[in-house]
Amino acid sequence: MSTNTGKFELTRKRVAALAVGALALVGAAVGATVLVEHRLHGHGAGAAHGAGEAHDHAHGEEEHDHGEHQGHDNGDTADRPHGAHDDNAHGGEDEHAGGKLRLSPAMIENAGIELLTAGPGKVAVTLRLPGEIALNAEGVAHVTPRVPGAAREVKKQLGDAVKKGDLLAVLDSRELAELQRELLAAKERLTLAEASYARQEALWKEQISAEKEYLAAKQAVAEARIEHRSAVQKLGAAAGAGGGKAGGYALIAPIDGTIIEKHIAVGEVLKEDTQVFVIADLSTVWVNVTVYAKDLHRVRVGQAAWVTAEGTRAAARGTVTYLGHVLDEGNRSASARVELREPDKGFRPGLFATVDVSVEEVDAPVVVADEAIQRVDGKEVVFVQEGDAFEARPVKLGRRGAADPAGQGAPVVEIAAGMSAGDRYVGKNSFVLKAELGKPEGGHAH
Repeated sequence: MSTNTGKFELTRKRVAALAVGALALVGAAVGATVLVEHRLHGHGAGAAHGAGEAHDHAHGEEEHDHGEHQGHDNGDTADRPHGAHDDNAHGGEDEHAGGKLRLSPAMIENAGIELLTAGPGKVAVTLRLPGEIALNAEGVAHVTPRVPGAAREVKKQLGDAVKKGDLLAVLDSRELAELQRELLAAKERLTLAEASYARQEALWKEQISAEKEYLAAKQAVAEARIEHRSAVQKLGAAAGAGGGKAGGYALIAPIDGTIIEKHIAVGEVLKEDTQVFVIADLSTVWVNVTVYAKDLHRVRVGQAAWVTAEGTRAAARGTVTYLGHVLDEGNRSASARVELREPDKGFRPGLFATVDVSVEEVDAPVVVADEAIQRVDGKEVVFVQEGDAFEARPVKLGRRGAADPAGQGAPVVEIAAGMSAGDRYVGKNSFVLKAELGKPEGGHAH
């Protein structure tokens, strides 16, 4: 009995000792955890990320992004709030500090960024309308033979430039030959009649012949002259300037221009109404414009217009020379015409075109390039230079248009609020700064 009691006392003492030891271990573990958390959050002047500091990344409750702390010196993070951006990661300055962007000169040059100065200017408000390029109808000539015939020679080809009076082709015409024969006969008869009249006149004056014979000779001369004149007119009406020898009929260029159509080959038999050549003066072209009823009050004859040919780089200034008075019943629109002088070769008749008619010109106190406007967070902004940085400055826009009344200048926009004359801003490639602004901090590529 005494032996069992001794064993029981020994067991109780061992359990008590183990319990005390376990409590000591738990207390040590809690203290270590508090110390580790204290250092991870950067509290205290001695917080550091040295090589000997133990970070256990396996704990699920630790959700800190250790990538933000890579490369920091021991003294830099002592008083910085957790998760703050480190300027040293970008050469000592934050590109987004204060809502501004800082780009190196190399980045500005490589991106093709161009700085401009805001200031007063004119804004030509334009109305964009559809159009189609056409030949100037007043500068088109249709060449047709006045007599039927077969082509003997063809002197000019499609696309050739010609001058007024140039020989285009020669035809052989039986009809023309007959008219020429009649003219020669009439001329001979006139010559004989004139000779007979002269002889009878001399005899009558000497009172050798009777007056009756003299008067008959005089009448014959008059009739011969009428017959000759008629033959000349018939030949002229049939051949015009193209009347040649032995039935040859010459087709002559009536104007300066370019041959845009040719319908003749050697040996081909042509009728008098056959359109053989079409010559166009391409020094001017027309642009037929569609003006819808709602815009008719804004368009007037004499307004400047800027025309861009579809699918080409051709663009030129023109003038509204005509505005129709009658509306098309189908699309409720009127026709207008813009005339282009000395146009680029890209303005080929038949091409569609975009026509910007200058309908209003206003003076604005502050004007910037239209391409400078970007939209950030639902607001229109302009990237304005502030020292060595660029600020995305919200602006209130006014009227949009071109830089001059003709509409061919770069598009501009009036700034109603947000900028002042003299401000330097990014005019070209401002989208580069917008893209840079949209990058997360730490995500900039250098």
